[in-house]
Amino acid sequence: MKLHLLPSITLLPTPHDTADEAQIIEDWSRGLDWVKWLLGSVRARTELLLVDDGVLPLPAAWAEFTEGVLREVLGPALKSAWQSAQAGDLEGLIAVDAALSAKLPAAAAKRSVFAGAVLLKSTRHARYQAVLGRLREAVEQGRCDGHIAIVWAAVGHFFQLSLTNVIAEYLHLEWDILTRDEMTQEKPAGRHSIAGLTSQIMHDASAEVALCVVDA
Repeated sequence: MKLHLLPSITLLPTPHDTADEAQIIEDWSRGLDWVKWLLGSVRARTELLLVDDGVLPLPAAWAEFTEGVLREVLGPALKSAWQSAQAGDLEGLIAVDAALSAKLPAAAAKRSVFAGAVLLKSTRHARYQAVLGRLREAVEQGRCDGHIAIVWAAVGHFFQLSLTNVIAEYLHLEWDILTRDEMTQEKPAGRHSIAGLTSQIMHDASAEVALCVVDA
């Protein structure tokens, strides 16, 4: 079945009142049903993404992920990749993808690339793909690995999602995959909630500085 570009999503302007902003981020972080469908193939075919549950209880594994790889690597990558997609900057996407390959542990990087390949395959027949199509070609040509965060940022921009939505939906994906066998697990609250983490990533002014490509 071919995918068709959905109608534009109307987004509110950035508010000046921090309380209003917090509520808007909370609303945006609740998840979009059609995005869950769009990412359904990744949920179905991926046993684990970047949250490593290992021997830790789920809440502890989530906290470790949010304080570690999300804050230091993944959050900045999502921001930089979405900004590159917005600018139609393929080389920017490739550079952020290379940084992830250099910074992620080998096992996590392998899972990330597999999930990215699944998402690229499921969106192959969407029309007028612009930078998403060029990213797919770059992956097929071996110019980049195609990590899920980079592919999702390009896909999200293609479907006219805001950066806030792209971050929140990625976190929903991580949480849903982590807890697929623990359906009664309560979602994290406070600074480790999806809304709290989305806000932190959005306001991290050091994001682009934190993510550097390591030369081979």
